[in-house]
Amino acid sequence: MSRLLLSIVLVGFVLLSLYPFAWMFFSSFKTNQEIYLPTQLLPEEFDGQAYRMLLDGKFIDFAGSLWQSTFIATAQAFLATLVSAMAGFVLARYSFRTKAFLIGASLLIILIPRQALVVPVFEWFHWLGWTNNSFSLVLCGIATGLGVVFFMQSFKRLPVELMEVSRLEGFNPLRIFLLVIPLFAPSLVTYFLLHFALCWQEHLLALLLLDDNAHTLPLALAKLSDVSHRAPESIGMAAATLSFIPIVCLFALFFSKMRTALAQLSLN
Repeated sequence: MSRLLLSIVLVGFVLLSLYPFAWMFFSSFKTNQEIYLPTQLLPEEFDGQAYRMLLDGKFIDFAGSLWQSTFIATAQAFLATLVSAMAGFVLARYSFRTKAFLIGASLLIILIPRQALVVPVFEWFHWLGWTNNSFSLVLCGIATGLGVVFFMQSFKRLPVELMEVSRLEGFNPLRIFLLVIPLFAPSLVTYFLLHFALCWQEHLLALLLLDDNAHTLPLALAKLSDVSHRAPESIGMAAATLSFIPIVCLFALFFSKMRTALAQLSLN
């Protein structure tokens, strides 16, 4: 009986979680009048006009913004994963004088609100002359305290015997890192996806560092909700639905590796 009750409660929570996304998807086929009735889930008629108008580029350059977001999120996630993995490996397996300071700095970066760093980051990139450039947004997200702590915990599971054998063979730290990194593929995939999702929805830094003609997808979607209401609400719902698909596909494809990495971390 208790198991049945638990299943019912779990199914209820799943349905409550999925309802907003279902409402968003079905609203992409509705008229404005239907959208303003939040209790109405299904449209009276399934018309894909909103998707056609969105992809035609009449209101926003959806394809260009999608490519911009994909490039920035992929490049930043890849570089952040690489840098964080190397830093986490060194902090987890080597002892040196400033190790405690670097670990404390990584934790401090996690605790500092992102909004507090926006102005210094903008002034720094403006001084370097790197504003209005996609690479500026890629570079400013490479150093991440969360990634360093994540990989530091992951590499603590590395057998001590493997490190000792590598040192006896005369391998330098970089070669040891390249030797053991395939063993941590689930952790690499997990952090890459987490960082990709965070970068995908970046608003503030993208607004400050990028030109108006090179906006990312979240900023392009914000243009659909201006005060003039020139674009039907269904177009915004269609754009939100399409922008949601890449994240869902990535997490669905690599869910097993993410589950393995998170399970291993929980055992530490």
